[in-house]
Amino acid sequence: MEAVASQPVSVAVDGGDMTFQFYKGGVMTGSCGTDLDHGIAAIGYGKTSDGTKYWLLKNSWGTTWGENGYLRMEKDIPDKKGMCGLAMEPSYPTA
Repeated sequence: MEAVASQPVSVAVDGGDMTFQFYKGGVMTGSCGTDLDHGIAAIGYGKTSDGTKYWLLKNSWGTTWGENGYLRMEKDIPDKKGMCGLAMEPSYPTA
């Protein structure tokens, strides 16, 4: 996922998880499944004023979902699969 520093990365997530489906805003934390069924773009990362690290993700469900179509998802969690399976199948061009 280091590639996000220089380009968008296509990632798969458990988009059927209720935590993901009904995300409204803020940094998404807590538990989420890993049944990968939805593709989104990881476009960046950041840190909140309280120090919570997050991935900045672009969804395809329109601007009424999440934060104008974007999602901030907790980064650097103990589970190597990433929240909602985010780190399981990243894909980006290498040439």
